[in-house]
Amino acid sequence: MAWTPPTKFCVILTFLFMAFGLFIFMDLYMGIWATILPSFDLFGYNAWLLIGLILFFLTWFFFFLGVKLKGF
Repeated sequence: MAWTPPTKFCVILTFLFMAFGLFIFMDLYMGIWATILPSFDLFGYNAWLLIGLILFFLTWFFFFLGVKLKGF
């Protein structure tokens, strides 16, 4: 089974998901700048943290699909 490189669409999509996920985590925990994101609690959990985790998962998942599936 040969390795197929992902398409440009897949690489750009995964880069955007990773960039947004990193921005959310840096805004929540690094404290480099004043927080930009508003407070958004969902059932006692910080919804921004959940969104960041979902974006990181989608980054891995889409890149995995881009390598496994031909033409994605």
